[in-house]
Amino acid sequence: MRQKRPDSSETQVQKESGTMRAPHRRDISARQDLLGKELRQLFDDYTNEDVPDELKRLAEQLQGAFESGKVAKPAAEDGKPPAPTEND
Repeated sequence: MRQKRPDSSETQVQKESGTMRAPHRRDISARQDLLGKELRQLFDDYTNEDVPDELKRLAEQLQGAFESGKVAKPAAEDGKPPAPTEND
């Protein structure tokens, strides 16, 4: 079962009086640093996963078709049609 972390931004006096202070900039920065570290780790774990052989084969096949000109390149993100190829 997951344990609840104590809230480090609230002191015992504040708990007793029912008031909370705004977090300090260093507290916010530390939390952002921790979040960034965890996100980088998730990204690294994801990008280091093995790609299935079938997907690699299909990607190589598609790349080869693009390079040979057998398949038209997808439209650019700006919505303009792709430039004509030698076969057009």
